[in-house]
Amino acid sequence: MSDAAVITAPFFALYCQGRATEDDLLDATGAWHDSGDEEQRSLEELLGMTDEEFEVYIMDGRSLPLLAEIRRTGRNLRAAVAEYLAAMKANPTYEDRSAIYALTHWVARNPPSGLAA
Repeated sequence: MSDAAVITAPFFALYCQGRATEDDLLDATGAWHDSGDEEQRSLEELLGMTDEEFEVYIMDGRSLPLLAEIRRTGRNLRAAVAEYLAAMKANPTYEDRSAIYALTHWVARNPPSGLAA
């Protein structure tokens, strides 16, 4: 049995409760990659993230605390990411360039509810 198969609670639920760290995410991801054909769940399923949450995390690996706050508070993901992106654009750093590019396109494809594209 692979290490991925023995993970009982989804990582992201534990992270949102303060019971897991980003290092645990790396461990779970590594176990998933090492599991081969034995693990049938997608990485998003294993981590307990929605497809949209996972997309945002992949585009900006620093977004995990934001995603947890959104999940805990029930905020609209698209609106919260748009606000996060606006703040990032207001004071960008060199490290922000790829995240700004990717998230700008993600927000344009997924406008917050009630807003035009």
